[in-house]
Amino acid sequence: MPKATEVVTDILVEAGIDHVFGMPGGATVFIYDALFDKRDKIRTVLARHEGGAACMADMYGRLTGKPGVVIGQGAWMGSNAAFGIMEAYLAGSPMLVIGDVSDYAGLIQHGPYQCTGGEYGSINLPNIMRSMTKYTTVANSPAELAHGIQLAIKHATTGRPGPACVLVRWDVAMGEIEPDAAHPRVYPLAGHLRISPACISQEDADRVAGLVLDAKDPVMITGRGIHSSRAYAEVQELAELIGMPVATSYMGKSGIAETHDLALGTMGNIGQRTANEKISAADVLLAVGTCLSPENTRMLSPDYIDPTRQKIIHIDIEPLNVGWTFPVTMGVTSDARLALRAIIESIKRMSPRMDVKKRIEELKKLKAENDFFTSDGYGSDEIPISPERIVNDLNETVGPDDLLVLDGGNNRMWCAKHFRSKRAGQVIAPGGAAGVGWSVPASLAAQLVLRDKRVVCVCGDGGMGMMLYALVMAKDNELPLTYVVMNNSCLGNVMDFQAPDRRIATTYPETDFAAIAREAGCKGLRIEKPAELKPALKAAISSDRPAVVDVVTSQEAHFKLMM
Repeated sequence: MPKATEVVTDILVEAGIDHVFGMPGGATVFIYDALFDKRDKIRTVLARHEGGAACMADMYGRLTGKPGVVIGQGAWMGSNAAFGIMEAYLAGSPMLVIGDVSDYAGLIQHGPYQCTGGEYGSINLPNIMRSMTKYTTVANSPAELAHGIQLAIKHATTGRPGPACVLVRWDVAMGEIEPDAAHPRVYPLAGHLRISPACISQEDADRVAGLVLDAKDPVMITGRGIHSSRAYAEVQELAELIGMPVATSYMGKSGIAETHDLALGTMGNIGQRTANEKISAADVLLAVGTCLSPENTRMLSPDYIDPTRQKIIHIDIEPLNVGWTFPVTMGVTSDARLALRAIIESIKRMSPRMDVKKRIEELKKLKAENDFFTSDGYGSDEIPISPERIVNDLNETVGPDDLLVLDGGNNRMWCAKHFRSKRAGQVIAPGGAAGVGWSVPASLAAQLVLRDKRVVCVCGDGGMGMMLYALVMAKDNELPLTYVVMNNSCLGNVMDFQAPDRRIATTYPETDFAAIAREAGCKGLRIEKPAELKPALKAAISSDRPAVVDVVTSQEAHFKLMM
């Protein structure tokens, strides 16, 4: 009879999962033992911390659409790994969390060391996991373990993606599955996943088409759902078809290349003035794959978006997101790509006569008036170096095929506003929980998946300081990714909320991350003068080994929110 853990790894292979991330511990050592025999199909990545493993799994899910798998002992899945699991839950990334309850075969009622089964004397890990996953199950038999893995994959990828968790008891992880048992049998995974995604009806597609065609000044707002559904071609085609400009949420950044004539850049308090003015002036807003969160809508300000004077068409895979933050004129539950394709075809059948060139010319004029992706800070020669200068030099060195990964903190704001994506899908950013440090391990997974591309991670010294083990992992796995550290020796985003004479717990001694990188076997470049930056970025990005570009950054540069 096959071991239960062997069946688990067979299911992972059947799901097309080719990487798993984690740290062995507890009963998961038996799953790792089964992974040994799947080394030709699944790469097992040893993380140096469960939190980093979860961030890596999050990134894998975002890039592939398949569940990113994080495996580790239960107690640390519910604590350390929660850092990445919460981001995946709030951002909508498919993830499979596999842990144990460390009951040591029959001792769950007696409080053994590290037990998380929820009995007296132990931590209630199932309840903890249910608070940050779409689905959590505890496997109490070998068959339940196999079924649980299948169902977790189903929950993680169906509808709005997210993390799903399977916890296993010790004796179950050591058990076997009887293939000829009458019931419940373990059937192939594919039969559990044959689900047509939610799709807009033809009637609704025609109605949406009519609303945007009748509009004098329509604007499309795209969010994270565009990345999830890979709807880049549809966004651009619809925009070009009727000359409709496209703004993105923060997590939706690069839903369309920001070099495109109809791109408005990001919206909201950290976005482009052009995007905000067009959204406020629009008579019809087509919001796709975004929940129109407070952070993206100036805290739901009616001066920004006003359903009493604007028609809002809201399309999302999750029906509860539609009309959540604003009442809508029309709400549609649908996969973003399928909805946009249907709307495009409806518009084509209507054969509209649109003066697309006129709309583009008017938009070009507005962009020029609003200094679209331009700033006096781009050419700054200030020392310490201005964040705007750093982003400008990134604009000039990061190629269109490269991937830019952002972190939490002020660095993401500078990049969200000033980095101009050259292709759709070029930027990935945390925004569910937006924890500082997320990007550092997440970029490792990005480079593992995108072997033929270069990954550039931008973070602050706070984030890099939390995740230094990632440098060792980058060297161990021979990953040629580049870390750009905005190093101002402080927690800049927190400091922005403190009066100059009342700063506390936000500054620390200067850290030379380039020197640390060199000690870890990576390329390390310390940049103190603006003229040194661009050559260093070029050298790092073209290097065949991991590199850290440690940029001494101005502590006096404060990101100004657009209120």
